[in-house]
Amino acid sequence: MREVATWPIETAVSPASCTPEWLQKVVERGAFDGSHVLSGNPQYEKIESTTDATTVERCWESDWDSQRQTVLPEPILDRATEVAEEADSVVAHHQQPHWPYVAKLDEEWLLAYDDLGSWQGSDGEVDSVQVAMQRGLISVREAQRAYRASVQSIWETLVPYLVRWIERGNTVVVTADHGETFGRLQDFLFYEHPCGCHLPPLVNVPWAEFRPAETTETGDDLEDRLRALGYAD
Repeated sequence: MREVATWPIETAVSPASCTPEWLQKVVERGAFDGSHVLSGNPQYEKIESTTDATTVERCWESDWDSQRQTVLPEPILDRATEVAEEADSVVAHHQQPHWPYVAKLDEEWLLAYDDLGSWQGSDGEVDSVQVAMQRGLISVREAQRAYRASVQSIWETLVPYLVRWIERGNTVVVTADHGETFGRLQDFLFYEHPCGCHLPPLVNVPWAEFRPAETTETGDDLEDRLRALGYAD
């Protein structure tokens, strides 16, 4: 994120190293209470009956892209824009940069490994990128490049929405539920993001907070700020 965003990106510590574990933790802590939740991840089906979210919209059903075997970000971001017109709190959880890695080229989202499809390898079923890397179907370096391209593409897609939301007076936080290992722990056969593995590459996640500029300011407020900056007596 710091490489592609050209914006100050802080670090937060996630309570989990995979999405199912993260969902359990944030629901227990009431993070979704009163929010309209939009998700492209089917894992959210598991928490619909336990969360106090106002709604959980199943974008994994309404906006599934069968060609790329994922939910692309624009349908979720467009829907978040609509919902935020009325709602006080919106959680929009898109899949990218999660596997299957997709990146944007000339306004089209492309699979990083179209020869594999999204989950198939030459020697049979591949149910995760971890398995693909372990079998040598994907090199760790290739996976890292594809991941970075996906991060860059989703950031560039997100920026116009950020501008629109902030101009409308919304406060926006951009973060993630977990990170990736990419073979840095290969002695333990960790290539992806196993649950219950609270190591820095997995739980240290980006955090960027955007707030609308204050549009009204009294003379006293302005004087206080100038004094704080050393520009007023």
